[in-house]
Amino acid sequence: MTAMLVDAHAHLVTDDPAYPPSPAAGTPAGDNLMTAERLLDALRGQGATAAIAVQRAHVYGYDNSYVLDSARRYPDRLRAMCVIDAQAVDAGRTVRELAARGAAAIRLTAPGGNRFSGTPGADWLAGAEARRVWAAVSETGLSMCLHVYRWNRGDVLRALPAVAREFPDVPVVLDHVAALDVEEPPPYPEADLLLALAELPRVYFKVTTLNFARILAAGRDPEPLVTWLAGHFGPDRLLWGSDVTQTRGTYDDMWAIARRAVSGLPGPDAAKILGGTAAGLYGLRPAGDASGTANSA
Repeated sequence: MTAMLVDAHAHLVTDDPAYPPSPAAGTPAGDNLMTAERLLDALRGQGATAAIAVQRAHVYGYDNSYVLDSARRYPDRLRAMCVIDAQAVDAGRTVRELAARGAAAIRLTAPGGNRFSGTPGADWLAGAEARRVWAAVSETGLSMCLHVYRWNRGDVLRALPAVAREFPDVPVVLDHVAALDVEEPPPYPEADLLLALAELPRVYFKVTTLNFARILAAGRDPEPLVTWLAGHFGPDRLLWGSDVTQTRGTYDDMWAIARRAVSGLPGPDAAKILGGTAAGLYGLRPAGDASGTANSA
C-alpha cells in the first residue's frame, strides 16, 4: 500500500457567517483562518493525502457543524473530530447524534481549560456521565481523543488505565503526548505514568507542533522525543498533527519540523508516524486504493 501523509490534528476556522463563533471567541480573520479548502491546498503542497479536522472549541464551543460539514464535503480527504461536554446529562445521546452526522472521533477536555478555572480530578473522562460517553463511543465505533494539560496530567494518566480496560475496543489518543514536559531531555517528569500505558495496546500518542515548539524554544532538537516515544510504544501507536491555527507558525514549517523530528527513525517507522497510524485509525486510504484501511489499527 502506498504510504500516506496525514495531518492528524488540524483545527479548521472559517469566516463563513453560516458558522458563527461563540460569543467569547471574537471574529476569526486573517492568519487565524484555516478553511477546509485552504487546508486541502496546504496538504497538496506537502504531498499529503488527508487530515483530521479537529473542532476548535475555543472558537466554536460544542457546535461541531463546520468540521462535520467539511468532512462530508471532502470524505476522501477529511475526518471530523468533535468536542463534547462529557459531563452533560445527554452526552451519550450527543455522541450517537454526532456519529450519525459523520463524526470519526470524540474529543474530551477538562472543563475550564486551565489550572485556575479548570475542574480538578478526572471526572470529565472517568466519572459516571463520562462513562456513558465511552459506552456510546464503543457502540458507534468511534475513537476517543483526550486533551490533557500539565496541571491535570497526573490525574488523567492515573485514571485512564481503568477506563481503557473497561472499554478495550475504543482506541484512545492522547493529544500533545499528554502535555509531557519535553523541554529537558528524557527521562521526562511523570514519564512513569505515561510509560505505564505501554501495556494498553489501544492507547495512542499524538505528538504535535506544540510539543516541538516547546523543545525548540528550549534550544533542543525534537528528534530525541520521537525516538524515545517510538522506543517505548512503537511507531504503530504514534501519530503527528500540526495543531495549525492553535500553535503559531506556517503550515510548511510545521511539516518541516515534523520531518526533522522523525529523521532518526527507519523510513517505514517515520512513515507510520507521519500518516500510516492515523490512516489506519481513522479509516483513510490513498487515492486509487480500493482495499481500504478502516479501523485497522
